[in-house]
Parts: sequence; C-alpha cells; structure tokens
Amino acid sequence: MFFNNIKAVAIMVMVGGTIAATAALIKIVTVNDNFASIAKSVGGDLVQVESLVQGSRNMHNIQPKPSMVVKVRRADMIVRLGMSQDAWVDGLIQVARNPKLFLNASGYVDASNRIKKLEVPTKDIDGSQGDIHKDGNPHYWLSPSNGIIIANHIRDQLIRVDPENKAAYQKNAAQFEATIQKKMVGWNQRLTAVKSSQFLTYHKVWSYFFDAFDLANGGTLELFPGVPPTIQHIQSLQTRLGTTSRPTIVLTAVYYPKKMGQRFANNTGGQFFHLATDVGSAGVTTYEGLFDYLIEELTK
Repeated sequence: MFFNNIKAVAIMVMVGGTIAATAALIKIVTVNDNFASIAKSVGGDLVQVESLVQGSRNMHNIQPKPSMVVKVRRADMIVRLGMSQDAWVDGLIQVARNPKLFLNASGYVDASNRIKKLEVPTKDIDGSQGDIHKDGNPHYWLSPSNGIIIANHIRDQLIRVDPENKAAYQKNAAQFEATIQKKMVGWNQRLTAVKSSQFLTYHKVWSYFFDAFDLANGGTLELFPGVPPTIQHIQSLQTRLGTTSRPTIVLTAVYYPKKMGQRFANNTGGQFFHLATDVGSAGVTTYEGLFDYLIEELTK
C-alpha cells in the first residue's frame, strides 16, 4: 500500500510538473510563418509559436477569421509585419481585448520598426500611381540581414516578458545570427552564377532580396504596383532589354500571375522562375531554409 501511494504521488508530481511547464511557455502569435520560424529560433523550448497566416500569401488580401481571435486572445506576444500592411491585426487585438499585445506593451512587436526600409516615397502619392506603399517596401524579410534584426527585436521583447530566461534568449539569438552569417558566405558564392543577369519581377516583392545579394533589379512587369501590366509598358521593357547583352531572369512570387512572366521570358529569351517567398510553402520549414530554397532554384 505504502509503495502504491508513493507511486501515485510520483505520477501526480510528474503530471503536475508537465502541466506547469506547458503553462509556463511564452505563447507567441506571429503574422506569418517567416516570423514564426525566427521567433522559434530565438525562444527555443521556452516558447510556443503559432502563425496567423500560413505559407506564401499576398498580405494585402488576408481576411481575419474567428480562429485568429482565439490565438491572439491567449498570446503573450504578437509579432506583426507592420508598415500599414496588416491593419487587420489591430482589429484582432481589439476584439481579443488582450492588453499584453496593445501598442507599446511588452508583448507587442512590430518587426519592421528597426528595419532600414527601401523604396520609401519621397514625393506626394495619389491613386494614379497604383498601390504605392507610403511606408516603403514591406517585403523586408527577404533580406537575411533583416532576419537578424527581427530576431534581435524578438529577443529584446522576450527578455521584457520573461527576464528570468534572458541568457537563453541571448544565446539563441546569437546562434541564429551566426548561422545566418555563415550561410551568407555560401549563398553569395552560389549566386555568382546569376550576378551578371538582370532580374525583372511582376511586383516589387524582391527588392530586399536583390539588395542583400547585390543582384541587378531591372524593373517590374507592372507599370504601377497593383495595376496589371499594359501592352505599352511590356513593349517598352522588351525594347529596353534588347539594347543590353545581359541575360534576363523573370522572377515572380507564387501568388502573382504565372503566364504573364512566363510569356515575357519566352519573348525575350530569358529564364523564368515562379517561386515561393515565405516559410511554409514549397516544403520550406525554416527561415534559413527559405534562402536555401530560393538560391537552389535560381542556380540549378
């Protein structure tokens, strides 16, 4: 009897300890899988991470769901895209009534805050210029160096939320940075094969990627962001390309039309790539793996 009682108590302690450990996890909700991967790298076993949007999606077209409210309501931290591109997240936070995630609270992370933003308009903008991003190009995660900045931002907020595990978050963030920097050497070496090419895109999705790896940005098939290409603009691009001997690569994100880019590449003798831009697509499961995938595809 005595042995059985001790055994029962031991089981209860073990179960209780498991429940306590689970309850102690910092619950992080991220706007997409890119930030989820980075947050998991920084938080390690101390965090539980969920994303609101999975895979490569056009962030302009996201419709909030009740399930998102549930995730936000129980979260200790939220990591959002910012730059006026995920205003629907504000609605989720308000409906969830979670004060931990209010603006300037310890659990609120706008991942764009520390980023050096590209293509910020310097003149007044209006509707005739299409869907111009007034805060600059929002696809900043496509630069590995920005991934490091995001990781350090998440690290700092995790320390605010959970100061007892400061050393662990610092160690994990430093390891993430070291991994990215080491991989940058190999990524740049592989991209030497396409350094002489000029890249055209459907939409200005890839600007940070081109900037990070010193690739030539030859323009977009769209005349204005969000406005379908015109025949005149396409003909103008083809004429301009005809005056250069540089190879052409047409690169489009999977959520933009494939046929237009493919046709343009065929007409100009260029190569065409229709690629995912986010973790959670094309078998990509980590932030580092996103660049492994992109560079593997571009240099096959």
